[in-house]
Amino acid sequence: MAANAPFGYTAIGTLRTIRLVHINPGRGTDPVHLSLVTTSLDAAPEFEAISYCWGTAREECQVTCNNATLNITNSLFTGLIHFRYPDRSRIVWADAICINQADLGEKSAQVLLMPSIYSQATRTLIWLGVANDPVFGPVPPSVASSIRQALQLLPEIDPENPADTAAKVQSTHQESQRLHDEGKPGLLDHDWAPLTALLKRPWFRRKWVVQEVALAKKVMMYVGGGVEIPWSDLAKLAFSIELLGVQRLLSLNGKTVLESIFEPLHCVVNVLMVQVFRQRATLLDGVVATIDFDCTDPRDHVYSLLSLGATGPTILPDYHASVSEVFRRFAVAMLVQGESLKLLSLAPDRVGSFSPGIDRLEGLPSWAPDLRLIHSDAMVSYTVRPQAFFAGGRSKPIVSVSDDLHVLRCQGWVIDTVKTFSTSMVEMMLSDIPELRSKPGPLIDPLPERRKRRLAKWLEDCYQAAFADNANPDHERKMAFSRTMVCDMDTMRNRLSHEMIYAFPRYMHWAAERAAGRQAEGEPHAAGMLEYSGVIDASIIAQASWLRFCVTDNGRFGQIPQTAQPGDCICVLVGGEVPFVVRPTVRGTYTMVGECYIDGVMDGQVVEEKRLSTETPNLIEIE
Repeated sequence: MAANAPFGYTAIGTLRTIRLVHINPGRGTDPVHLSLVTTSLDAAPEFEAISYCWGTAREECQVTCNNATLNITNSLFTGLIHFRYPDRSRIVWADAICINQADLGEKSAQVLLMPSIYSQATRTLIWLGVANDPVFGPVPPSVASSIRQALQLLPEIDPENPADTAAKVQSTHQESQRLHDEGKPGLLDHDWAPLTALLKRPWFRRKWVVQEVALAKKVMMYVGGGVEIPWSDLAKLAFSIELLGVQRLLSLNGKTVLESIFEPLHCVVNVLMVQVFRQRATLLDGVVATIDFDCTDPRDHVYSLLSLGATGPTILPDYHASVSEVFRRFAVAMLVQGESLKLLSLAPDRVGSFSPGIDRLEGLPSWAPDLRLIHSDAMVSYTVRPQAFFAGGRSKPIVSVSDDLHVLRCQGWVIDTVKTFSTSMVEMMLSDIPELRSKPGPLIDPLPERRKRRLAKWLEDCYQAAFADNANPDHERKMAFSRTMVCDMDTMRNRLSHEMIYAFPRYMHWAAERAAGRQAEGEPHAAGMLEYSGVIDASIIAQASWLRFCVTDNGRFGQIPQTAQPGDCICVLVGGEVPFVVRPTVRGTYTMVGECYIDGVMDGQVVEEKRLSTETPNLIEIE
């Protein structure tokens, strides 16, 4: 075969067979020569797996593979140059080369082998790109030492102990402020710029990396120029930053350096959670945990996570199926075979009015989520952690799907109707800043003072909506309002303590005083709020920021989807963790609007009332 002939794949004809890349020796600018060898996975030699961000076809480079010309993206090309040895060959697995991407049947079969491939590899090599990337900027050589230094400044955290975490949030903030005031090194004076530069690389948002890291025996990250970072160091730091509210601490002191990496930092944390819990998790857990990740092929919102569902139902990869068909198959499996309504917390989507240019897939029923459009956390709990709410009781749901897979049939009760609602926090923050909606990354107002004013205004508007007809609400109504404003949950989906709920009125006062410039951060009232404000802020952002505070016809307080309208119904479905907003149709059926928090029904009160009155559940059909 001529050296300049295009490379052609030979079909893989047997089960558990893969291809491995042998990178020939080379230095510097030497041409890249590869050998692609087909082998049984059960008899394969030792190999390493490369995890990288694909890039675009516009950036393709040529390599020689089996004496033929093969085009690969620049990202993988620079990775092969970095990882090749100068004096011997190196055996690796890289999906873009080892799988014939043009053969959809082969691609579907090889996806099923990926759990074995990444588990069997001696280690996974994460390639983040050259040191001075022309698009994403440079990563300084000091990033590895900067991560280690930051870890030394943070305490160990037990995520299963909310009280301990809250205490460490308070002590971390107070100690950091003290060290800063005394001119001693601490979190407020740490150089976070190297970490920010690292997390701007697109690899951290790629959905396939979740599996690639979670299944690996050992993981190392590399950047050109000699940067090597243990994945475990970065994951531990990201987890500590998020749970201890370090971004908020820096922001309160006028340092916004970490705000631009809010989403990739959260992605790192979620990969860590998948690593820790995947042996007990379901496929739906994996989907919920990875809503902030991107993929080129929308079907990979499911297929890239198939190896992470250790328990419960799954589906088979089929790249011949349409995106809509894949999402519907996934939804049916989770709801019917899984005997769980958790999936409905993702349906129909969770982006409200902030998804310009993207329409929901045509023909997809409202109860099946369009996984391309989910960009905010759901209240539904992970199956690996204690369930927070039991709105529909503790029995399994009664659920089926029509023969044409269009109508979902559930049992439950319509209990209330949406009467009025206020603006969501996201809408309030971005109401007259349209340029932020079209920017990539998190929707963060770059002006801290404006953010403070708009947070205070949002809190006040919700309060006015709740008590417009009651100038002097009693204690119980105030507590109902406080629970509703944070959906009675922290960022780990634990129920908030009574102490935290009781502190919410003080939090509102603190936010108003701060927005008006009458409360400096170092003054006693602000210091007294350190124990509460960080947790409350985080709960609002995680659970309520994309929802609208509402009052129902029966006077209940709630948080409902942005797409809800007056007259929409609130229903409790048997076996449902949370209530749902549904919209009546002229056919006597409903369309799904989304999950909601309705105070006073989250612990099965409706189910108990109906049981005592011997009122049986009704058939609720959702299109």
